[in-house]
Amino acid sequence: MAFTTYGSTQVLSGLIGRSSTGPLSNCYIALSTTAPNADGTNFTEPSSAAGYARAIIGLSGTSATQVMSAPAAGSTSNTSIIFFPEATASWETVTHFGLYTAQTGGNLVLYGTLTNPIAVAANYVPLFRVGNFSLTLS
Repeated sequence: MAFTTYGSTQVLSGLIGRSSTGPLSNCYIALSTTAPNADGTNFTEPSSAAGYARAIIGLSGTSATQVMSAPAAGSTSNTSIIFFPEATASWETVTHFGLYTAQTGGNLVLYGTLTNPIAVAANYVPLFRVGNFSLTLS
């Protein structure tokens, strides 16, 4: 089974908060220090006591929150820097990312491995520079 270009573009729009009809009309990116399971378990986020919080990457209908490009040909990347809060203590090394339906709690809808894991020490501000976070469906 494969997506058409149109299909992958529509699905991606629904996954990054650009469409109110997708599973993530509100989309938050999360970081994990462990490899998630397909059922959404084993996603280990750093502690909020260490300053961690998910970052918003799109609320449908709210253009000011859109940090991902409009999907084209089944691909999208960030057009703005994605910032996480400054770490007040070590978050250890984050190796995976996930897209969630809510800022806290919610459901993990998609996850992947970071190409370059990030060792987050106290006083560090984790971020993805413009164009350094991308999603592709084919």
